[in-house]
Amino acid sequence: MTIIHVNVPYSMLLSRIDFAIKNQVHPEIYFSAEDLDACRKKDAQRLSRTLQENQLETTLHGPFMDLSPGGVDRRVKEVTRDRLLKTIELAHFFKPKMIVFHPGYERWKFDGDVKLWLDSSLETWKPLVKRAEDMGLTLAIENVFEETPESIKNLLEEIDSPHFRFCFDTGHHNVFSKAPLPIWMEALGGFLGEVHLHDNHKEMDEHLPMGEGGFDFNQFFALLSQYKLNPLYTIEPHEEAHLWRGLEAARKYLSTKSQAPNSK
Repeated sequence: MTIIHVNVPYSMLLSRIDFAIKNQVHPEIYFSAEDLDACRKKDAQRLSRTLQENQLETTLHGPFMDLSPGGVDRRVKEVTRDRLLKTIELAHFFKPKMIVFHPGYERWKFDGDVKLWLDSSLETWKPLVKRAEDMGLTLAIENVFEETPESIKNLLEEIDSPHFRFCFDTGHHNVFSKAPLPIWMEALGGFLGEVHLHDNHKEMDEHLPMGEGGFDFNQFFALLSQYKLNPLYTIEPHEEAHLWRGLEAARKYLSTKSQAPNSK
């Protein structure tokens, strides 16, 4: 059976680890900036040991609020690199299958100047990817406000490392993208390492369970099958009721995908 990870804040997981064990929740642990500052070595060691003893597979999600990996303000980039590196170093305890970050490109913020963002991004990501390679880790950058796949594709191609992948977020695509799904999969399918599965009605990032908004999951899983892609899967519920509906919906779609003619 395909493992479905569940995005959960680090502080919440610390306090509800018994719930995760009882319900076999494989966490994608989200570390906010506050979590990074509050994280104590002994707590991380204890939590990671408990997860591993209970055979719960882990991925990590780094902080993103106020950060700008491709920004032009040097001091902001210094803070950004520090936050991202600290997240990577936590992998020493958790041994994650993937570490997800936001690349930070917004067309309006950068006045459409992808090269300005890309040149700055390379300064940030090259040493971080080198660190990931040395540690045997894989990083993935996630589409957020990107309207087309070009900026992310440029960055992935420039870095050109099997330890630097793409995380496709269905909800963000549904709200912000101006390019259709086939264009994204054609451009970035070869880099795909993880998928964030959630839904919305194209107006705001609601984080609804799959099938409760307007994203075309049938087309999406057909494209995954067409390109023979088998990424990691993560749901991102923002309330507990959505956890159970989200898991049920994800299992239904993944079961359908596994039965598709081109899925193997």
